[in-house]
Amino acid sequence: MGKSLEIKILSGAASNETASVFYPDILPMEPGDSITWVNEDSKTHSITSGVPKAPEYTGKFFKTGNIDAQMSGSVQITDLKDHFAFYYLCEIHPWMTGKIVISTAPESQPGTALPIVIDHKAYNKGQDVLITGKVDDDYAKIDYQLLVYDQQTKLIDVIEGHFNDNAAFNEKLHTDKLDISKYTLKLVYGLPTEIASIGFDLKNMPEHKIPGWIKTEVKLWSSNIISDGGFIEVIQYLSKEKMINSQTQIGQSKIVPGWIKTNASWWTNDLISDTEFVNALEYLVNEGIIQI
Repeated sequence: MGKSLEIKILSGAASNETASVFYPDILPMEPGDSITWVNEDSKTHSITSGVPKAPEYTGKFFKTGNIDAQMSGSVQITDLKDHFAFYYLCEIHPWMTGKIVISTAPESQPGTALPIVIDHKAYNKGQDVLITGKVDDDYAKIDYQLLVYDQQTKLIDVIEGHFNDNAAFNEKLHTDKLDISKYTLKLVYGLPTEIASIGFDLKNMPEHKIPGWIKTEVKLWSSNIISDGGFIEVIQYLSKEKMINSQTQIGQSKIVPGWIKTNASWWTNDLISDTEFVNALEYLVNEGIIQI
């Protein structure tokens, strides 16, 4: 028995100046689910599968017929074989578009070897996931969606963007508000729709224990006894020993902002923990505030 899913046609959707017209604008579904569009607008709408620029697809998979204001219209999509997603639009207001994604669909084997890549298989909570990829050149400059699913295949986030001139992309997923779990990233693009996916584990941040000599060096630096170069060498050591997850290249020493000494002084006086100090350094390095 499938689920009854709902998409809201938002108030004011008939105006082509409205940014959001459907909620959610990307809906995950599984075989057997039915979908109902609830019209919260004051105008009549008519939902049909397809995209405005490809009229040959319009209405091929489903149509609701007219949905009057404050009324609803439902469909059940039965032809899911070999399909990964369905675009839809309002026939009366064709700038209103949305997408339905089949959660159980397999990957569609994109034409490049690395359509979606992440730099690790596991991340600590709070650590950013850097996502890159390259698709076929024919998809240069077109839009894509990056869908984030949790372990229960629940869609929890959508990142939207468009490929660059080389049909490549890069995105950053912040994990500080995500639960500890396994996650799947699905890159969705093109018509007919292509899907590529990759997964990662999110774990609790481990408690760091920094060697005592590091605290001595940092205390000397915060007291202006050793130079910024000496402090940079400490950070480089922590990065090489994987105590800091540095996502930048280690290179020539750069100027360290003076206000960071306050943080270092708190740590050397046991006012903040090793983990808090490491997290602060990791953030400063990866944001380019400290360059190593």
